[in-house]
Amino acid sequence: MTQLHRLAENVKLLQKAVLLHNGKMLILRRAENSKTRANQWDLPGGNSEWPTETTGVIRDMHIVDLKREILEETGISATQFATSPRLVSFETCFEAETNMYTIIAGWEITINHTFTQESVQLSDEHSEYRWINPSEITDFDLGFAGGGEGFITRIIANALQK
Repeated sequence: MTQLHRLAENVKLLQKAVLLHNGKMLILRRAENSKTRANQWDLPGGNSEWPTETTGVIRDMHIVDLKREILEETGISATQFATSPRLVSFETCFEAETNMYTIIAGWEITINHTFTQESVQLSDEHSEYRWINPSEITDFDLGFAGGGEGFITRIIANALQK
């Protein structure tokens, strides 16, 4: 049976990015019909997928996948990045109930100053976006991914440390 959004049956790589532009950070509201964290706020990114039509070796597949997710969810292409993705968080968790081992990578990317914040193009996975001051993140419901123990909170905190 093929498992979508997993690198292996019991392992997945989840990648999230703090996209910064003119001092603001992009957050996305998950769609009402999302399987997890419906209507809650999130960072761009998602689960990595196996390439389907490839031969040979793919180098830096995690970066290729990160850029694909950002483009799919926001319409922001890698050509609009002012900086290369910078790894700011790397952690793992194991869910005994589902026998799932998850690797979570958090990234920080600055967007070119010529980019216009109004040009974000959302996918069906999200219903709304906002550019906020990073200090405002506590005003938004991130669900279990937020708060002091949430992985999104840690990714944001690490991204803002320079």
